[in-house]
Amino acid sequence: MSGMYKQFGTDKELEKKGIVLDYGDFRVTVARAGGANHKFVRTHEMLTKPVRRLIEQDILPVEREREINRQLYAKAVVLNWEVKEVKGDKETWKQGIEGADGSILPYTEENVINAFAAVPDLLTDIQIQANKMRLFRAADKEADAKN
Repeated sequence: MSGMYKQFGTDKELEKKGIVLDYGDFRVTVARAGGANHKFVRTHEMLTKPVRRLIEQDILPVEREREINRQLYAKAVVLNWEVKEVKGDKETWKQGIEGADGSILPYTEENVINAFAAVPDLLTDIQIQANKMRLFRAADKEADAKN
């Protein structure tokens, strides 16, 4: 593969199955926001349909837009969430989301939405990463595996 195909071609399965974003003490598996992730497009359509006129008129309140984005990414982009557990010198990953009090909450859509509401910069970073086409390129994944 060369030229435009190498530069812009992505692994369609990877776009749906997701990549892991490692944040050190926790990691989030995300599908691509768009591309072959058709669930993203369908979910966006469903969530924005009731407010379409407000969007078209550019008068959708900012907080409503943020709420829609939290729901969209929780439903159609975030595929898994894990926290690191350290016991002695052994590290393992446990499915769940850290609560504000340090407890481990179950990985649920509601808890993802709540985490995004509590830590909006995390949602912003996940949005940026899930839109990076290069993270979903098959050629890049193959090169990373060799290194």
